[in-house]
Amino acid sequence: MKRYHVGIFLELPLDVGGGFQQSLTDIMWMRDWAKTADIDVTVFTTLHDNVAILADLGVNSVYLKLGWLDRLFLFLKYSGPFDLLQYSMRLCAPFEKKLIRAGVDIVYFTTTSNWNLVLYKLPFIITIFDGCFRDRPEFDEVREFAQFERRDIVWRSAAVKAAVVVTNADELVDMLYRRYAMERDRAVCIPFSPSLYVSRSDKADQDADAAILRKYSIQPGYLFYPAQFWSHKNHATILLAMRLLRDQGETNRLVLCGSDRGARAAFEALAAQHGLADCVHMLGFVPNAELGALYRGAHALVMATYFGPTNLPPLEAWAVGTPVIYPEAFEAQAGDAAILFDYDDPASLAKAIAKVGSPEERARLAAAGRQRLAHFGERIDEGHRQLARHLMRLRYRRYPQIY
Repeated sequence: MKRYHVGIFLELPLDVGGGFQQSLTDIMWMRDWAKTADIDVTVFTTLHDNVAILADLGVNSVYLKLGWLDRLFLFLKYSGPFDLLQYSMRLCAPFEKKLIRAGVDIVYFTTTSNWNLVLYKLPFIITIFDGCFRDRPEFDEVREFAQFERRDIVWRSAAVKAAVVVTNADELVDMLYRRYAMERDRAVCIPFSPSLYVSRSDKADQDADAAILRKYSIQPGYLFYPAQFWSHKNHATILLAMRLLRDQGETNRLVLCGSDRGARAAFEALAAQHGLADCVHMLGFVPNAELGALYRGAHALVMATYFGPTNLPPLEAWAVGTPVIYPEAFEAQAGDAAILFDYDDPASLAKAIAKVGSPEERARLAAAGRQRLAHFGERIDEGHRQLARHLMRLRYRRYPQIY
Protein backbone atom coordinates (compact mmCIF):
# COMPACT_ATOMS: atom_id res chain seq x y z
CA MET A 1 0.00 0.00 0.00
CA LYS A 2 1.32 3.43 -0.94
CA ARG A 3 2.58 5.54 1.95
CA TYR A 4 1.67 9.18 2.36
CA HIS A 5 4.41 11.28 0.78
CA VAL A 6 5.31 14.82 1.88
CA GLY A 7 7.37 16.83 -0.59
CA ILE A 8 9.28 19.60 1.21
CA PHE A 9 10.22 22.54 -0.99
CA LEU A 10 13.33 24.58 -0.14
CA GLU A 11 14.01 27.44 -2.52
CA LEU A 12 15.97 29.92 -0.38
CA PRO A 13 19.75 30.32 -0.72
CA LEU A 14 22.04 30.15 2.30
CA ASP A 15 22.82 33.87 2.30
CA VAL A 16 19.18 34.79 2.99
CA GLY A 17 19.97 34.20 6.65
CA GLY A 18 17.26 33.50 9.22
CA GLY A 19 14.63 32.24 6.80
CA PHE A 20 17.06 29.65 5.45
CA GLN A 21 18.18 28.57 8.93
CA GLN A 22 14.61 28.12 10.13
CA SER A 23 13.82 26.10 7.01
CA LEU A 24 16.64 23.72 7.89
CA THR A 25 15.27 23.32 11.41
CA ASP A 26 11.78 22.59 10.06
CA ILE A 27 13.13 20.07 7.55
CA MET A 28 15.08 18.21 10.24
CA TRP A 29 12.01 17.97 12.46
CA MET A 30 9.76 16.77 9.62
CA ARG A 31 12.28 14.14 8.55
CA ASP A 32 12.65 12.75 12.08
CA TRP A 33 8.93 12.82 12.87
CA ALA A 34 7.93 11.20 9.56
CA LYS A 35 10.06 8.16 10.39
CA THR A 36 7.88 7.55 13.45
CA ALA A 37 4.62 8.08 11.54
CA ASP A 38 5.15 5.76 8.56
CA ILE A 39 5.26 8.74 6.18
CA ASP A 40 7.68 9.33 3.32
CA VAL A 41 9.50 12.65 2.96
CA THR A 42 11.44 14.03 0.01
CA VAL A 43 13.22 17.38 0.14
CA PHE A 44 13.24 19.26 -3.17
CA THR A 45 15.45 22.28 -3.74
CA THR A 46 15.92 24.56 -6.73
CA LEU A 47 19.55 25.34 -5.83
CA HIS A 48 22.50 22.97 -6.35
CA ASP A 49 24.34 24.40 -3.33
CA ASN A 50 21.52 23.40 -1.01
CA VAL A 51 21.97 19.73 -1.90
CA ALA A 52 25.44 19.77 -0.33
CA ILE A 53 24.32 21.80 2.70
CA LEU A 54 21.49 19.37 3.40
CA ALA A 55 23.80 16.39 2.89
CA ASP A 56 26.11 17.77 5.61
CA LEU A 57 23.11 17.60 7.95
CA GLY A 58 22.34 14.02 6.91
CA VAL A 59 19.38 14.98 4.72
CA ASN A 60 19.12 13.61 1.19
CA SER A 61 17.51 16.00 -1.28
CA VAL A 62 16.51 16.19 -4.93
CA TYR A 63 17.51 19.05 -7.19
CA LEU A 64 14.38 20.34 -8.92
CA LYS A 65 15.25 22.19 -12.10
CA LEU A 66 12.78 24.92 -13.03
CA GLY A 67 12.68 26.00 -16.66
CA TRP A 68 11.12 28.78 -18.69
CA LEU A 69 7.77 26.99 -18.91
CA ASP A 70 7.59 26.73 -15.11
CA ARG A 71 8.23 30.45 -14.82
CA LEU A 72 5.71 31.23 -17.56
CA PHE A 73 3.02 29.39 -15.61
CA LEU A 74 3.97 31.28 -12.47
CA PHE A 75 3.89 34.58 -14.33
CA LEU A 76 0.45 33.83 -15.76
CA LYS A 77 -0.89 32.74 -12.38
CA TYR A 78 -0.50 36.30 -11.16
CA SER A 79 -3.25 37.11 -13.67
CA GLY A 80 -6.78 36.12 -12.61
CA PRO A 81 -8.15 35.35 -16.11
CA PHE A 82 -5.51 32.61 -16.56
CA ASP A 83 -7.30 30.58 -13.89
CA LEU A 84 -10.28 30.27 -16.21
CA LEU A 85 -8.08 29.09 -19.08
CA GLN A 86 -6.34 26.59 -16.83
CA TYR A 87 -9.67 25.23 -15.67
CA SER A 88 -11.16 24.94 -19.15
CA MET A 89 -8.08 23.23 -20.63
CA ARG A 90 -7.25 21.16 -17.52
CA LEU A 91 -3.70 22.50 -17.59
CA CYS A 92 -1.23 21.37 -14.94
CA ALA A 93 1.96 23.37 -14.41
CA PRO A 94 5.26 21.61 -15.13
CA PHE A 95 6.33 22.32 -11.53
CA GLU A 96 3.35 20.39 -10.21
CA LYS A 97 3.75 17.57 -12.75
CA LYS A 98 7.31 16.99 -11.51
CA LEU A 99 6.09 16.65 -7.96
CA ILE A 100 3.23 14.34 -8.94
CA ARG A 101 5.63 12.11 -10.93
CA ALA A 102 7.76 11.89 -7.78
CA GLY A 103 4.75 10.49 -5.92
CA VAL A 104 4.18 13.54 -3.73
CA ASP A 105 0.78 13.75 -2.01
CA ILE A 106 1.19 17.13 -0.30
CA VAL A 107 3.73 19.95 -0.67
CA TYR A 108 5.27 21.58 2.39
CA PHE A 109 6.63 25.05 1.61
CA THR A 110 9.11 26.09 4.31
CA THR A 111 8.67 29.74 3.30
CA THR A 112 5.90 31.85 1.74
CA SER A 113 6.70 30.56 -1.72
CA ASN A 114 5.00 32.06 -4.75
CA TRP A 115 5.07 28.57 -6.28
CA ASN A 116 1.96 27.77 -4.24
CA LEU A 117 0.09 29.74 -6.91
CA VAL A 118 0.67 27.12 -9.61
CA LEU A 119 -0.55 24.10 -7.64
CA TYR A 120 -3.72 22.88 -9.32
CA LYS A 121 -4.09 19.35 -7.90
CA LEU A 122 -1.76 18.96 -4.93
CA PRO A 123 -2.72 20.38 -1.52
CA PHE A 124 -0.03 22.24 0.35
CA ILE A 125 1.23 23.43 3.72
CA ILE A 126 2.79 26.89 3.72
CA THR A 127 4.94 28.86 6.13
CA ILE A 128 4.29 32.57 6.67
CA PHE A 129 7.02 34.28 8.71
CA ASP A 130 5.59 37.80 8.67
CA GLY A 131 3.38 40.34 6.94
CA CYS A 132 5.88 43.18 7.06
CA PHE A 133 5.24 44.41 3.53
CA ARG A 134 1.88 45.61 4.88
CA ASP A 135 3.13 46.53 8.35
CA ARG A 136 5.96 48.72 7.02
CA PRO A 137 5.16 49.61 3.37
CA GLU A 138 7.46 52.66 3.43
CA PHE A 139 10.58 50.59 2.71
CA ASP A 140 11.78 50.30 -0.88
CA GLU A 141 12.37 46.56 -0.71
CA VAL A 142 8.67 45.84 -0.11
CA ARG A 143 7.30 48.47 -2.48
CA GLU A 144 9.41 48.87 -5.62
CA PHE A 145 8.62 47.11 -8.91
CA ALA A 146 5.19 45.94 -7.73
CA GLN A 147 6.77 43.96 -4.88
CA PHE A 148 3.91 44.96 -2.60
CA GLU A 149 1.19 43.89 -5.05
CA ARG A 150 2.88 40.58 -5.88
CA ARG A 151 3.37 39.72 -2.22
CA ASP A 152 -0.24 40.52 -1.44
CA ILE A 153 -1.36 38.07 -4.13
CA VAL A 154 0.90 35.33 -2.75
CA TRP A 155 -0.05 35.91 0.91
CA ARG A 156 -3.76 35.97 0.08
CA SER A 157 -3.58 32.72 -1.86
CA ALA A 158 -1.45 31.06 0.79
CA ALA A 159 -3.68 32.07 3.69
CA VAL A 160 -6.97 30.91 2.18
CA LYS A 161 -5.92 27.97 0.02
CA ALA A 162 -3.37 26.13 2.16
CA ALA A 163 -4.41 22.99 4.01
CA VAL A 164 -2.24 24.19 6.91
CA VAL A 165 -0.59 27.56 7.53
CA VAL A 166 2.51 27.48 9.74
CA THR A 167 3.36 30.75 11.49
CA ASN A 168 5.87 31.62 14.22
CA ALA A 169 3.77 33.93 16.41
CA ASP A 170 0.19 34.28 17.62
CA GLU A 171 0.21 37.86 16.29
CA LEU A 172 0.68 36.48 12.77
CA VAL A 173 -2.32 34.18 13.13
CA ASP A 174 -4.41 37.20 14.15
CA MET A 175 -3.03 39.23 11.23
CA LEU A 176 -3.82 36.54 8.64
CA TYR A 177 -7.32 36.10 10.04
CA ARG A 178 -7.94 39.85 9.96
CA ARG A 179 -6.39 40.70 6.59
CA TYR A 180 -7.03 37.59 4.54
CA ALA A 181 -9.92 35.78 6.28
CA MET A 182 -7.79 32.72 7.01
CA GLU A 183 -9.58 29.96 8.92
CA ARG A 184 -8.02 29.90 12.39
CA ASP A 185 -8.31 26.13 12.79
CA ARG A 186 -5.91 25.65 9.90
CA ALA A 187 -3.15 27.73 11.52
CA VAL A 188 -0.30 26.18 13.50
CA CYS A 189 2.06 28.35 15.55
CA ILE A 190 5.63 27.04 15.74
CA PRO A 191 7.97 29.73 17.14
CA PHE A 192 11.48 30.22 15.78
CA SER A 193 14.27 28.19 17.33
CA PRO A 194 18.03 28.86 17.32
CA SER A 195 19.68 27.75 14.09
CA LEU A 196 21.19 24.28 14.07
CA TYR A 197 24.69 25.68 13.68
CA VAL A 198 24.48 27.93 16.74
CA SER A 199 22.57 25.52 18.98
CA ARG A 200 25.06 22.76 18.20
CA SER A 201 27.97 25.02 19.15
CA ASP A 202 26.65 26.19 22.51
CA LYS A 203 29.58 24.43 24.20
CA ALA A 204 32.26 27.05 23.79
CA ASP A 205 35.67 25.97 22.48
CA GLN A 206 37.74 28.96 23.49
CA ASP A 207 40.64 28.19 21.16
CA ALA A 208 38.33 27.69 18.17
CA ASP A 209 36.40 30.86 19.01
CA ALA A 210 39.63 32.86 19.32
CA ALA A 211 40.82 31.57 15.94
CA ILE A 212 37.60 32.74 14.27
CA LEU A 213 37.86 36.20 15.82
CA ARG A 214 41.51 36.42 14.73
CA LYS A 215 40.45 35.51 11.20
CA TYR A 216 38.38 38.69 11.09
CA SER A 217 40.87 40.77 13.12
CA ILE A 218 38.34 41.53 15.86
CA GLN A 219 38.61 41.40 19.64
CA PRO A 220 35.85 40.24 22.03
CA GLY A 221 33.53 42.84 23.52
CA TYR A 222 31.86 44.29 20.43
CA LEU A 223 28.24 45.02 19.62
CA PHE A 224 27.03 42.40 17.15
CA TYR A 225 24.31 42.60 14.51
CA PRO A 226 23.96 39.72 12.02
CA ALA A 227 21.68 41.08 9.30
CA GLN A 228 21.70 41.65 5.58
CA PHE A 229 22.04 45.23 4.43
CA TRP A 230 18.42 46.12 3.74
CA SER A 231 17.07 49.54 4.69
CA HIS A 232 14.54 47.94 7.06
CA LYS A 233 17.35 46.38 9.08
CA ASN A 234 17.98 49.86 10.49
CA HIS A 235 21.76 49.76 10.85
CA ALA A 236 21.77 53.56 10.98
CA THR A 237 20.16 53.81 14.42
CA ILE A 238 22.96 51.70 15.92
CA LEU A 239 25.56 53.96 14.35
CA LEU A 240 23.87 57.13 15.60
CA ALA A 241 23.61 55.66 19.10
CA MET A 242 27.34 54.93 19.00
CA ARG A 243 27.94 58.56 18.01
CA LEU A 244 25.97 59.76 21.05
CA LEU A 245 27.92 57.45 23.34
CA ARG A 246 31.23 58.55 21.85
CA ASP A 247 30.32 62.17 22.56
CA GLN A 248 29.79 61.10 26.18
CA GLY A 249 33.23 59.48 26.29
CA GLU A 250 32.22 55.85 25.66
CA THR A 251 33.65 54.09 22.61
CA ASN A 252 31.98 51.01 21.18
CA ARG A 253 32.89 48.67 18.35
CA LEU A 254 30.28 47.24 16.01
CA VAL A 255 30.61 43.97 14.11
CA LEU A 256 28.20 43.38 11.25
CA CYS A 257 27.78 40.30 9.09
CA GLY A 258 25.42 39.69 6.22
CA SER A 259 25.25 40.17 2.48
CA ASP A 260 24.57 43.51 0.81
CA ARG A 261 21.01 43.97 -0.47
CA GLY A 262 21.54 47.57 -1.50
CA ALA A 263 21.85 49.52 1.76
CA ARG A 264 25.53 49.01 2.61
CA ALA A 265 26.87 51.99 0.67
CA ALA A 266 24.55 54.41 2.48
CA PHE A 267 25.59 52.94 5.82
CA GLU A 268 29.28 53.27 4.98
CA ALA A 269 28.74 56.91 4.00
CA LEU A 270 26.99 57.56 7.32
CA ALA A 271 29.82 55.93 9.26
CA ALA A 272 32.35 58.10 7.47
CA GLN A 273 30.23 61.23 8.04
CA HIS A 274 30.25 60.66 11.81
CA GLY A 275 33.89 59.56 11.98
CA LEU A 276 33.00 56.02 13.06
CA ALA A 277 34.33 54.01 10.13
CA ASP A 278 37.23 52.71 12.24
CA CYS A 279 34.77 51.43 14.87
CA VAL A 280 32.75 49.30 12.44
CA HIS A 281 33.81 45.90 11.12
CA MET A 282 31.73 44.64 8.18
CA LEU A 283 32.48 40.95 7.67
CA GLY A 284 30.10 40.29 4.79
CA PHE A 285 28.50 36.87 4.64
CA VAL A 286 30.12 34.46 7.11
CA PRO A 287 29.97 30.63 7.19
CA ASN A 288 27.33 29.08 9.42
CA ALA A 289 29.92 27.31 11.54
CA GLU A 290 31.40 30.65 12.64
CA LEU A 291 28.20 32.24 13.93
CA GLY A 292 28.39 30.71 17.40
CA ALA A 293 31.84 32.18 18.00
CA LEU A 294 30.73 35.61 16.79
CA TYR A 295 27.77 35.58 19.17
CA ARG A 296 29.90 34.44 22.10
CA GLY A 297 32.52 37.10 21.45
CA ALA A 298 29.95 39.88 21.54
CA HIS A 299 29.30 42.25 24.44
CA ALA A 300 25.67 42.26 23.28
CA LEU A 301 23.46 41.51 20.32
CA VAL A 302 21.92 44.75 19.06
CA MET A 303 18.92 43.90 16.87
CA ALA A 304 17.56 47.12 15.38
CA THR A 305 15.24 45.82 12.65
CA TYR A 306 11.85 47.32 11.87
CA PHE A 307 10.48 43.94 10.82
CA GLY A 308 8.92 41.45 13.21
CA PRO A 309 7.07 40.40 15.25
CA THR A 310 9.75 37.74 15.71
CA ASN A 311 13.38 37.37 14.67
CA LEU A 312 15.95 34.61 14.92
CA PRO A 313 19.10 36.36 16.29
CA PRO A 314 17.71 37.00 19.81
CA LEU A 315 17.13 33.26 20.20
CA GLU A 316 20.65 32.50 19.07
CA ALA A 317 22.10 35.06 21.47
CA TRP A 318 20.08 33.57 24.35
CA ALA A 319 21.36 30.12 23.39
CA VAL A 320 24.97 31.15 24.04
CA GLY A 321 24.31 33.55 26.92
CA THR A 322 24.88 36.85 25.10
CA PRO A 323 22.76 39.82 26.26
CA VAL A 324 20.10 41.05 23.83
CA ILE A 325 19.09 44.64 22.99
CA TYR A 326 15.86 44.60 21.01
CA PRO A 327 13.10 46.98 19.76
CA GLU A 328 10.26 47.53 22.21
CA ALA A 329 7.86 46.93 19.32
CA PHE A 330 8.70 43.22 19.62
CA GLU A 331 8.42 42.88 23.37
CA ALA A 332 6.01 39.97 22.91
CA GLN A 333 8.92 37.84 21.68
CA ALA A 334 11.57 39.16 24.06
CA GLY A 335 9.62 39.31 27.31
CA ASP A 336 12.02 40.39 30.05
CA ALA A 337 15.02 38.73 28.34
CA ALA A 338 16.15 41.87 26.49
CA ILE A 339 16.78 45.54 27.08
CA LEU A 340 14.19 47.28 24.95
CA PHE A 341 14.52 50.50 22.98
CA ASP A 342 12.68 52.67 20.47
CA TYR A 343 14.00 51.80 17.02
CA ASP A 344 13.43 55.36 15.80
CA ASP A 345 15.37 56.95 18.67
CA PRO A 346 19.20 56.66 18.82
CA ALA A 347 19.17 58.15 22.35
CA SER A 348 16.92 55.31 23.51
CA LEU A 349 19.33 52.77 22.05
CA ALA A 350 22.34 54.57 23.56
CA LYS A 351 20.77 54.20 27.02
CA ALA A 352 20.17 50.49 26.38
CA ILE A 353 23.80 49.94 25.33
CA ALA A 354 25.02 51.74 28.44
CA LYS A 355 22.70 49.67 30.63
CA VAL A 356 23.94 46.35 29.29
CA GLY A 357 27.39 47.11 30.70
CA SER A 358 26.18 46.43 34.26
CA PRO A 359 27.33 43.00 35.55
CA GLU A 360 24.05 42.58 37.43
CA GLU A 361 22.04 43.34 34.31
CA ARG A 362 24.10 40.93 32.22
CA ALA A 363 23.56 38.13 34.72
CA ARG A 364 19.84 38.86 34.83
CA LEU A 365 19.59 38.86 31.03
CA ALA A 366 21.46 35.56 30.73
CA ALA A 367 19.10 33.86 33.18
CA ALA A 368 16.03 35.41 31.55
CA GLY A 369 17.27 34.32 28.12
CA ARG A 370 17.51 30.70 29.26
CA GLN A 371 13.98 30.88 30.63
CA ARG A 372 12.72 32.46 27.42
CA LEU A 373 14.25 29.66 25.34
CA ALA A 374 12.62 27.07 27.60
CA HIS A 375 9.27 28.82 27.14
CA PHE A 376 9.61 28.78 23.38
CA GLY A 377 10.78 25.17 23.50
CA GLU A 378 7.46 24.19 25.03
CA ARG A 379 5.58 26.23 22.43
CA ILE A 380 7.58 24.60 19.63
CA ASP A 381 6.79 21.11 20.94
CA GLU A 382 3.09 21.93 21.08
CA GLY A 383 3.21 23.41 17.57
CA HIS A 384 4.88 20.28 16.25
CA ARG A 385 2.20 18.13 17.87
CA GLN A 386 -0.50 20.23 16.18
CA LEU A 387 1.20 19.98 12.80
CA ALA A 388 1.58 16.22 13.24
CA ARG A 389 -2.14 15.89 14.00
CA HIS A 390 -3.00 17.87 10.86
CA LEU A 391 -0.76 15.65 8.75
CA MET A 392 -2.23 12.45 10.15
CA ARG A 393 -5.73 13.68 9.31
CA LEU A 394 -4.63 14.69 5.83
CA ARG A 395 -3.02 11.29 5.34
CA TYR A 396 -6.26 9.53 6.29
CA ARG A 397 -8.29 11.66 3.89
CA ARG A 398 -5.91 10.74 1.10
CA TYR A 399 -5.55 7.05 1.96
CA PRO A 400 -8.41 5.96 4.26
CA GLN A 401 -7.35 2.88 6.20
CA ILE A 402 -6.90 1.54 9.70
CA TYR A 403 -3.45 2.51 10.91
